[in-house]
This record gives sequence, C-alpha cells and structure tokens, in this order.
Amino acid sequence: MYYEFYLDIYFLENLVMNCLVLHMAARMRKVFPSRGRTVLAGALGACVLCAAVVSPIHKSKALTMLCGAASYPVMALAAYGKKEAVQNMAVIAGVSLILGAIWQFLRIQLAMPFFAAVPGGYLLACIVWDGWRRKKSRTKYIYDVTLQRGKNEISLKALLDSGNRLVQPVTLRPVHIVDFEQLRKLLSKEETEELEDLLKYRTQKTASGKFTYVPFQSIGGGEGVLPVMALDGIRVKHGESAWSAKGILVAVSKKAVSGRGEYQMILHPRILE
Repeated sequence: MYYEFYLDIYFLENLVMNCLVLHMAARMRKVFPSRGRTVLAGALGACVLCAAVVSPIHKSKALTMLCGAASYPVMALAAYGKKEAVQNMAVIAGVSLILGAIWQFLRIQLAMPFFAAVPGGYLLACIVWDGWRRKKSRTKYIYDVTLQRGKNEISLKALLDSGNRLVQPVTLRPVHIVDFEQLRKLLSKEETEELEDLLKYRTQKTASGKFTYVPFQSIGGGEGVLPVMALDGIRVKHGESAWSAKGILVAVSKKAVSGRGEYQMILHPRILE
C-alpha cells in the first residue's frame, strides 16, 4: 500500500497558510511588512516544511515537529528582519498554533475543504481578535468611582471622556455627568421629586436651591440644559492608581449615559489634574 504525495500542492497550501499567519501576526503587532516580504517569508516557511517531508526526518514525529518549529524564526527574520526578532517569532508561533488548531477542527471535524476551511478559520480568528481588542479599548478608560454626599456613598463605573468639556458657566468648574437612577440613591424623597421635575423642565413652586442648570451641546448636534448639583467628594480608582477630590459638580442625565450599561458616569478629563 502506498500514497501519492504532491509536493507542489503541499507547498502551495503551506504558502497560503503561512501568509495568513503572517498577516494575522502583523494585525496583532501593528507592524506590517511589505507584500513581497510576506510572500517570501511564507514561501521560505513552506520550503522548510517541504524539506522535512522529503528528508528522512519525516519518519520521526518529534523531528518533524521540531522542523516545523524551525519555520517560525525563518519567517520572522524574512518578514521583519532582526529587529525585535524574538517578539516577532513568538507572535508568529502563537498565531500559527491557534490558526492551526482552528483549521484542523474545520477540516477534520467539520470535513470542510481546504479552500473553505482556511479562509473561514482566518476570518473567524480576525473577528474574535477585533472583538477582544475593541472590548479592551473600551475598558481602558473605565474607572471605578465612589460618589459621596454626607454619610451616603454609591459606587459605580465611570468613563473618562476627553470630549467632555462641560463646565459651570460662571465658575468654569468641571462638571461630570451621572445617570439619574444612580444619583437618586444619594437624594431624599423631596430632592428626587424636585430633580424629576427639573429633568422634565417643570416650574418649581419652592425650589431648594440645591440644583442649577448647565448648558450642553453634544457631538451629534443635540443641545439643551442639564440639572447640576454639588457633591461632597469623589474617589477614583484605576488599576493601581487611586485619588480623591472634594466638592465636585455633577450633571444629571435622565437617559443612561451608556447604552450597553458598561458605565453609569462620564468623568470630566480635569479629574486627572
């Protein structure tokens, strides 16, 4: 019993997969080699694998795997040169293992042909990577915040928004924005009713004097006024850093400031000063 092995097809398949591995690694590293260097690196990596197949090495599984691992530094040096060679090789090796597992699952478990499994697995990996990167980018600017009013406190998530330029018109003090449903936890029943009327622009018969209005204009073109009140203090934590401030102003939004509920407050960038 014997098998026919087409070296040219094996080379082309590995060339395609190597080029996709290199492109995925470039997306992760945000360093993109030229198309020529990518194809050259992919071809050299495929040549290493072909050499392992036609030589006696293929009789040993361990040596075959070792020869396959040797293709990673070859591709890294051909695509990127000697600069950050170790990092590039590590990323290429990691991407190769992950994509290889995906491709093997699609081809063996789902019996998908090569021309469908390889691009399909690559697109799946790209979707997962882009989704994770977007999530990480969002959480990078989300802080843990505690608002204080008297003896009462509430803890929530806050987004540090460099586009928040809301200030009190007279004093030019920075104004943060918080969800009404969160802030009401710090208010008495009478204060909550008064704030609800202000959010609906109802005339107050007996105003407490604890609320004022501040004008705003959003990027989308919306404009109007938001009720503002003073709080005794704020504590902010982000990673290993933590700090606090006293006497802050918060504007109250009737609508949730985050459509997805990822945060309940928008911090003014001057909180970092």
